[in-house]
Amino acid sequence: MEEDGEEEPESIALLRCQGIDFERNRKEGVDSVHFAYFLRTSGLLFNPYVTWITFHSAYDFGYLIKILIGRTLPTRMEDFLGLLRIFFGPRVFDMKHMIRFCNGLYGGLERVAGALQVERTAGKSHQAGSDSLLIWRTFERMAGRFFVDAKPEAVTGVVYGLEIDSGR
Repeated sequence: MEEDGEEEPESIALLRCQGIDFERNRKEGVDSVHFAYFLRTSGLLFNPYVTWITFHSAYDFGYLIKILIGRTLPTRMEDFLGLLRIFFGPRVFDMKHMIRFCNGLYGGLERVAGALQVERTAGKSHQAGSDSLLIWRTFERMAGRFFVDAKPEAVTGVVYGLEIDSGR
């Protein structure tokens, strides 16, 4: 994401308010080409045994796929979803999609976590590590409460906002 925020000025402003230092990231951060290389060689991609737990992750996956393929994203949704499945495998859970099947749950991550009585235990909102931990803990609680009999696998492979069949 570029600091000038031409594409997403509200997102840039939100990240700045949360303490993101774009200038420091530009100087000291990991270049996206290097990050893509490390991700490709990590064993996390192309691995059907890795489970990806996310919350409203279409933009996150879009960015990751863009840096992994080294060019603009496909224009056809089916092509994008094909790349998503190739890189990230069949075990992608987007909790924003999953809450549609959970009576009484709606809203953003903080609201869903609060409704399930899951507290943020580290960091601040909208920072990757802190949000990742909250997503994981909230997913565990949600799966234990709403998907005991109907396994969460019933809603895997669907990213919120991109709900066309991804080949499952």
